[in-house]
Amino acid sequence: MGISLPRTLSVAVPVSLVAALLAGCGNPLADRTGGDAKGSGQGVPPEIEIPTITTAVLDPVPVEAYLLTEEQWTELGKAESVLRARCMKSFGIAYEEPAFAVPSAGQTISQYRYGKLDPAKTAVYGYKNPETQSPGALSDAESRAAKERQMKTHANLRRVLHGTDNPAEKTGAGGQDVNGRKVPAGGCIGEAQQKMGNYGDAKVANDVNLDSFGKSLQDERVLAVFAKWSRCMEEKGYNYRTPIEASGDKRWFGERATAQEKTVATADAECKIENNVAGVWYAVDVAYQKEAIEGNAEELDQVQKAVEDQLKVAAEVLGG
Repeated sequence: MGISLPRTLSVAVPVSLVAALLAGCGNPLADRTGGDAKGSGQGVPPEIEIPTITTAVLDPVPVEAYLLTEEQWTELGKAESVLRARCMKSFGIAYEEPAFAVPSAGQTISQYRYGKLDPAKTAVYGYKNPETQSPGALSDAESRAAKERQMKTHANLRRVLHGTDNPAEKTGAGGQDVNGRKVPAGGCIGEAQQKMGNYGDAKVANDVNLDSFGKSLQDERVLAVFAKWSRCMEEKGYNYRTPIEASGDKRWFGERATAQEKTVATADAECKIENNVAGVWYAVDVAYQKEAIEGNAEELDQVQKAVEDQLKVAAEVLGG
């Protein structure tokens, strides 16, 4: 297993990579060797059925079957937190993990993968995700600060939690005597990780996810609908070649949407609806994913089995 990659359109592919793809520099993921996802060469999927998608993408993309859902991430994270707290308690140290955020109900990878589609929401949130703009929600900076405050406690807590009392080290060898017990390697964090395993999205699944998106950006059908969208935006007074350029405009990088951002995002959504941008983009993206999944079927089957095993461990921990 491996780490998770961001999945939605706004962060699925770095802007620099998107620019390279759209400029015709080729797909940097196409020529890969040694365990990476195998595609179908440079072939283009044949005729595909294009759905009409207006204000929301309701169907998941195929690779989601091999990636952890938000609920699964939360369950595995909670189980690891429980194991850390139990370990700390065994050393006589009271320790409370930062509260886990409640996952967004029904959020899928495809939800924002093709940009913001609902003019009613963009008029309020611009290009920001409504889930991150709820009143009273902690910002990323506030969440990091809260966690840092928790970690800055007495030496024994760090020694047992991390296996080292050196603040410059994230993890240590352990072995120290604390309250009559030996600190495990990596501390209680290391012990919990060992029991839970290296859970996360498998590299092969992440490769399929990112690769199909990159290929879709070079597909003639997607480029054609982007051109229609661009003309629509120009008629509204905005000069962008692609929806990614619009949503990635540096002027929108603030935490809250400005009036101008809301106006542009709403025009963007309206032009997407008018030209069925999401319908075409989704169909092409899915076609490439299906080919890659077929080419990596055996490895992806093992991914599903590994996730099932890890969720069983989490259920046992949380049930105990």
